[in-house]
Amino acid sequence: MAQLSQPALVRDPITTRAAIVAHIEARLSGQLTDMALAAWAFDRFYAEELGSEAYEAGAEVAITDALDALMFGDDPGFRLDEEELRALIAQLGTL
Repeated sequence: MAQLSQPALVRDPITTRAAIVAHIEARLSGQLTDMALAAWAFDRFYAEELGSEAYEAGAEVAITDALDALMFGDDPGFRLDEEELRALIAQLGTL
């Protein structure tokens, strides 16, 4: 008997401010590690660079800056503390 394959997960090809905020909030609540947040941000940053994803229209600069700040968070020297993460959420919400 043949097994049915699992459906492939589909990633939204648009990185939004809301997605970034959700990932930061997951980190702040302990649902996501610093390393996982950094890896996610790194993947989104380079997916846009490679043309496989895009950023929310009108928020491109803010998203680029936020991902750049987050993607090195696996290194203690570049990791944002809770206050800095909350400030980043506030910045993303003020566009």
